Amino acid sequence: MIGIGPLITIPLVLVALHGPLSLIAWVLGALVAACDGLVWAELGAALPHSGGLYAFFLRLFPPKTGRLLAFLFVWQFVLTTPFLLASGYIGFSQYATYLIPQLRGNDLGQHVLAVGIGLLTIALLARAITGVATIAIVLFGTATLTLAVVTLAAWTRFDAHQAFALASGGVGLVPFVAGLGSGLIITLYDYGGYNTVTSIGEEVIEPGRTMPRSIVLAVAIVAALYLALQTGVLGTIPWQALAGGAAGPPESAKFVASTVVERAWGVGAAGAVTILILATAFASTFALLLSASRVPFAAARDGLFLPAFARLHARDAYPIVSLISIGTLALAACFLPLDEIIAVVGVGVVVIGGVGAFAAILRLRRSDVPMPYRMPLFPLPPLVALAAWVYVLATAGTLAVGFTVVSLCAGAAVYFVLINRVGARGPGA
Repeated sequence: MIGIGPLITIPLVLVALHGPLSLIAWVLGALVAACDGLVWAELGAALPHSGGLYAFFLRLFPPKTGRLLAFLFVWQFVLTTPFLLASGYIGFSQYATYLIPQLRGNDLGQHVLAVGIGLLTIALLARAITGVATIAIVLFGTATLTLAVVTLAAWTRFDAHQAFALASGGVGLVPFVAGLGSGLIITLYDYGGYNTVTSIGEEVIEPGRTMPRSIVLAVAIVAALYLALQTGVLGTIPWQALAGGAAGPPESAKFVASTVVERAWGVGAAGAVTILILATAFASTFALLLSASRVPFAAARDGLFLPAFARLHARDAYPIVSLISIGTLALAACFLPLDEIIAVVGVGVVVIGGVGAFAAILRLRRSDVPMPYRMPLFPLPPLVALAAWVYVLATAGTLAVGFTVVSLCAGAAVYFVLINRVGARGPGA
């Protein structure tokens, strides 16, 4: 869950919701993540398979429906993950401008640097990969240390009056509702990842206990960290300086964490923290592309995705088509605005992930599958999550919703033309 996300999205949340009102989006995002997390906890504890929602669709739905939903899940995953990767590449390039001032104001140069980081990631992964656990531990340690250091720096010069000062003139109800939708998409992007444990269910010890604890504790810990970071930044830098005017955040908002550390401890410390941030950004995208390339590969091997994605490299045995396809799409996405990229990721997660998990939990409750864990207050948590997903869809931009609708329609067409004739060997077969 912890990565560069909150360090690049703070100005975007402030644009959507000015000043301390932005904290509402972070609190609401945590509430939605907790409610949705309980849904995934119940599903994962009952069905500890590899693949997460992919496996849930195949196990809980009738064969024809389950196969279609599983295919669409992987299809949307292949098309949405590149946007998530691109956000990390762009975050890297934005913070690099703190160390390389010549890139400031040069949007093309920043996009080219983002593409360069994407190419380097592909090149490093195009080989036999070992030590994945070590990579994960290093990523966790670096990312958490970075977040903690920036938060500490922010609270070193905290001004409560500045942090909680509302915008002059207030905010109207309609702009607030629209802004809250945009802010919620961004914070849910930052909270995303709590359900990843369900994708490796077969490797989890005592999944009936471990998955619920993992998800609930992760959301709680990350929510506390993000709220502390956001509040600290509000008390260190006037929010107007980060939100900017009609043209959006200023160039300096692209490296807000570096600015916070510089104000607290000087340029030298800010430079060191920026290097940590760059390492966090690169490590997170490296790990994401590594794991993401295996999802369509596994589905294709089961006969539930395009057969080419089952190809392995002849010498190093990595899924070459899957890796190159997702990695290349991410390079193209690097030329889109960051807020549009995050909106596409948010809507894509909503349609297949959020709504799909809601449908799956209803099927689970009506099935004969043993349930070692049952969420409290059912059906309130899934209903709260579903209401949030509907709200996100209603307030998302045209590009995000249009891309998701068109891609799903295209995916359904591909399924019925190319995949539906092939038998599956997956967990639902």
